[in-house]
Amino acid sequence: MKLSHALVIALAGFGAISLSAGDPVISAFTSATWTDNITRCPDPVARKNAALYDVAGSTEWRTQASRDVSLHFATDAGLEACPEFDGLNRLQVGARGAVRRKLGLGPYAPVLRADLGYTGSWYKESSRTGTRFNAVLSWSQRWNDNWQTIMAGEYMHNDGHSPAYDYQNRGLSFEARYDFSARWQLAAGVRRQWGDQIFYAWLGGSGAFFPYDYDQWKNTAEDTTFGKNWYAYSMDSTANSGWVSLSCALGANTSLPLRWEEVHVFNYGESYRCRMLSLSLVHRF
Repeated sequence: MKLSHALVIALAGFGAISLSAGDPVISAFTSATWTDNITRCPDPVARKNAALYDVAGSTEWRTQASRDVSLHFATDAGLEACPEFDGLNRLQVGARGAVRRKLGLGPYAPVLRADLGYTGSWYKESSRTGTRFNAVLSWSQRWNDNWQTIMAGEYMHNDGHSPAYDYQNRGLSFEARYDFSARWQLAAGVRRQWGDQIFYAWLGGSGAFFPYDYDQWKNTAEDTTFGKNWYAYSMDSTANSGWVSLSCALGANTSLPLRWEEVHVFNYGESYRCRMLSLSLVHRF
């Protein structure tokens, strides 16, 4: 059985159990993100920046399978718009399932959680359209009323219409959270990923820079989102990320997170950095 089929069957099982659990928890999310080097381009001359705007919602069902084990199932839908590069505009619909086990008694007992996710994305530039599978295994520990840490291992496979967007990778991450009060939380984390990463190259016009070893390029495809003579390709690479976020609770069910993140992707002399600053509004109904 293919991994994708097994994931779909597992998610269907989560849904069948959780949908009978009672009333769902409904959440809404909107954000604005400024992205430096949205083109993921190693060439400094060709790098471009842009803003992304998101609106999304999720519905989650939870059921207590036993004293220590709970099951979670959620459906998600969202829209993302990039006014400057409208080929990135997309509709997303997905489903998530999770098993959560608390290992012990009391508020500071560690929690082991396994997540599966399936998302379909439809872009204005149709070659980007496809599906994505995620699997995450995480261990969280609350040390006291203020400190919490989360370690996770993850696997991702993206299956796009164009071969350039058919790639997979795996990663490890660590995050620490500190609650200053009932209203304020500071979080910081790091992640390392191994496997395929998407790059873009501009191959036209005077001043173009060619540090590339074309033999390393996988599944090259022409890309029209950023203009003429742009190409998308994937390479076996390493990606290091770091982030810091500050979240303010505006009420019992509403929060306002501000997040900064930097990603550094590198492979055999080709590398690029992306920086993202986002402000979000999250509300639970």
